[in-house]
Amino acid sequence: MTLKRSRVFPMILTIALIVIIIYLFATIKQPYVVCTKSTMNNLGIEVDENIEVRLDGQGIKKMDLTKTIILPQSFLNEGDDYLNSMKFILKESYNYLPKKTVSISQESDRIIAHVIVDKDETLILNNIEFINNGKLELKVNANTKAKDVVTLKINDSYSEGEFMTHMKNNGYSCN
Repeated sequence: MTLKRSRVFPMILTIALIVIIIYLFATIKQPYVVCTKSTMNNLGIEVDENIEVRLDGQGIKKMDLTKTIILPQSFLNEGDDYLNSMKFILKESYNYLPKKTVSISQESDRIIAHVIVDKDETLILNNIEFINNGKLELKVNANTKAKDVVTLKINDSYSEGEFMTHMKNNGYSCN
């Protein structure tokens, strides 16, 4: 009888540990990396990019991008013309994505683009340039092969460390 009791306790303990391990693996969150980049050009226009990327063992699964363009007061004195035209150009530059993935809003001194992608879609980062030839122009580089832009695609194969290194090499700070 004591031999039977001595086997029951280890079996119960083993089953309990297996259940706990399965539960932990089932509820573990996917790692995510948040990278930011803030640039200000010689016109005083600031562009802030904040991207949160969810990774799993095979690569990128979801990207959440917030891109903010902040105009200095000197361009805001012209009325809403610059902001409205920038909002239109920015909206057009994301036409390649499904409409539900992109939202663009306007505040008193800035345009904010918020993009969430999780299907087979591509995001182009660091692709905005401003030119002042008497009138402010916004130029969006849509070339995914250009050397001065960062292109990320869902299912791109990155580990967390590889992704952070890639982004840091392109001027982003990541955590």
